[in-house]
Amino acid sequence: MPRASSTHTPLGLPEQQLMDIVAEGLQEICFKDRGCSAHGLLVGLTDIDYLDVDY
Repeated sequence: MPRASSTHTPLGLPEQQLMDIVAEGLQEICFKDRGCSAHGLLVGLTDIDYLDVDY
């Protein structure tokens, strides 16, 4: 999987670390139904320009 540059986000986290956190959250909540399905599925994000989440 391609890696993002080592730039830091406004939160002070490396961009790749933030993308990994978001990918893991989407993986667990949206695709794995909080661990109840899709065992072994891995979600990765590459090259995010904009993300707007509302819940």
